[in-house]
Amino acid sequence: MHLSVVYVTVGTTKFDGLINVVTSAPVLCALQKLKCQKLVLQHGNSTPVEDSELQLIHEKYGIQVDQYKFRPNTEDIQAADVIIGHAGAGTCMDILNNGKAGLIVVNDELMDNHQLELARQLASEQYLYYCKVNEVSTKLASLDFEALRPYEPGTENMRKFIEALNELMSH
Repeated sequence: MHLSVVYVTVGTTKFDGLINVVTSAPVLCALQKLKCQKLVLQHGNSTPVEDSELQLIHEKYGIQVDQYKFRPNTEDIQAADVIIGHAGAGTCMDILNNGKAGLIVVNDELMDNHQLELARQLASEQYLYYCKVNEVSTKLASLDFEALRPYEPGTENMRKFIEALNELMSH
């Protein structure tokens, strides 16, 4: 599978670990092997990548990197071949409702982290993959994004999703 355009989103959170790992040599090598040409980073409240580093990434890996803090992201989602995002409910629903392949990265630095339960549930239904920050490069190198089930945004799926969210939040 070719991943020409990869969109990375942290939503409104600060998740420096995700931004740092997707701009690390192991992940960039994995993206290069998957024929990635463009990497779009929505860094939210995380520290942005230095312009000099973005230039080095382009020179070394042939990957153009665009980044921004916040903006409407519908076009970025629709243009992406795969989305790598934090495991927030909004990001998960954006991926599913737009019929995109996704790798959800759990931020295990959060207190009372419900992201893992949500990610596990969506992965068990084969809608998305999930991993921890230190696993992103190996997951990109080994996952078959075409094997994911398409999410059908119907009443039954939405009902199940809301029930799962309500159960997670009640703990």
